[in-house]
Amino acid sequence: MPENRVTGEAVLNRGNALPPPGLPYRELFLHLAEHSPDAVFTKDLQGRYTFINSAGACFLGHEVEEILGHKDDELVPPEEAQATMEFDRQVLLAGRVLHSEMSERMAGAQREWFSTKGVLRSEDGQLIGLFGIARDLSTQLRGEEAQRRNEALFRLAVGGSLDAFFILRGETEGMRVLHLNTHAESLLGCRAREAEGHLLSEFPHAAFIAPPAACDAFWSTGKPQDEEVVQELPGAGRRWFRRELRAVGDCLAVTVRDVTQQRESEARLRLNERMASIGMLAAGVAHEINNPLAFVSSNLGFIQSELRQLEQPEDVRSELLEAVAEAREGAERMRLIVQSLQSLSRGDPVSSHPVDLHEVLETSIHLVRGKVCSRAQLIRDYGELPQVQGNAVQLAQVFVNLLVNAAQAMPQRGGEIRLRTRVHDGARVVVEVRDTGCGISPENLERIFEPFFTTKPAGEGTGLGLPISHEIIRALGGELSVESTVGEGTTFRVLLPTAADSFTEAPEPESLMS
Repeated sequence: MPENRVTGEAVLNRGNALPPPGLPYRELFLHLAEHSPDAVFTKDLQGRYTFINSAGACFLGHEVEEILGHKDDELVPPEEAQATMEFDRQVLLAGRVLHSEMSERMAGAQREWFSTKGVLRSEDGQLIGLFGIARDLSTQLRGEEAQRRNEALFRLAVGGSLDAFFILRGETEGMRVLHLNTHAESLLGCRAREAEGHLLSEFPHAAFIAPPAACDAFWSTGKPQDEEVVQELPGAGRRWFRRELRAVGDCLAVTVRDVTQQRESEARLRLNERMASIGMLAAGVAHEINNPLAFVSSNLGFIQSELRQLEQPEDVRSELLEAVAEAREGAERMRLIVQSLQSLSRGDPVSSHPVDLHEVLETSIHLVRGKVCSRAQLIRDYGELPQVQGNAVQLAQVFVNLLVNAAQAMPQRGGEIRLRTRVHDGARVVVEVRDTGCGISPENLERIFEPFFTTKPAGEGTGLGLPISHEIIRALGGELSVESTVGEGTTFRVLLPTAADSFTEAPEPESLMS
């Protein structure tokens, strides 16, 4: 047996603190005390140590033989020993076991103790000393404090992040939500406290956050997953997200960043680049068209004046004059379209003024009646509208394009095109051009506003109608959007500000007629 423990036993024997030699639990006690991480000790009535284990000696900063027979204030500075000695005094006065959490400096280190002390009595019941067991809580408390601090920093970091953040744990039933930040709440549609502890499958619209295939691929490879996904969200439409999956222990950390605005800006930049190319093309085309168009308009005016002077039956003359008037109207409209195309490609501001939207729609219908009515039934579903802030010529160009596209999407006959107008939110009105045609596939739906993109056969489409229409509506402060289902039909929706929300000083209206 080591020397220090023999010395300790000798002192204990003198105080009868331990059972006499030969009892089996004496050796057990010594073995447990020596291997305990807690300080185990006994003292006599004067406060001198009669036994101490290695852990207790380490806390005091001395060897066991240096401690036995000495008091605390002889081993450490008196101010450090004061709390311990006071607790000893309270135990001896109480004559029973007491527990205490203590904070004190011991051997130059600040320690947090959980201390248990009780009295020792001889066989005849006389008080002969005290025993103590002290557990150093400093490391545990520092660890708990560090954990609380780290958790606070973590929550502060993810709470202040502009990304949606989730901590998920894989279980037999599926992925369980353990934690989410404020931005993640909007994706799930509920508060964090309502979602935490629930399965992600309880939020079907948010399945894209951690789909099983992506999770399986992540755990099988161990590599972080970083990819872009497109998702339709209730009330928000199509959104683009950057999703990143990483491991946090046996859990999954998912970061979801909304990159919709970035993707739309990139699309806008590509559109602007192509519109610049269109501008160069339009300048040359406009020059080539305007000269012969001027001859056509002039000659049509001359023919019109001459017809009025010719001797003809009245019905024949009226019919001829009407045909010439329609030809002049078409020529003037061609001139205005070329002019607007030039302005659009140069980035000129779009002139706007109060416009009766129903008049513009009727003019547009008149211009495309032959193409539309030969293939579909046209239904007007007009609501009562205020005037809108717009440009009559350019709006007619937009609606003519939408109506022609709707007609071309129809089977040979039997389809339906519905024009619906309503006040949208008090400050805007909405026009819907809805058809029951073939619809647009999802991959094409993403590109229909790209210049030169078309699904029509060669010679039937340039791929410029919708991009130009989109740019016209945007320049007027409105929005042009589309929804489509293959085999069921397509709806184009035009939102325009009312005239009360005028944003430019309006010039005089341009006429659609010559």
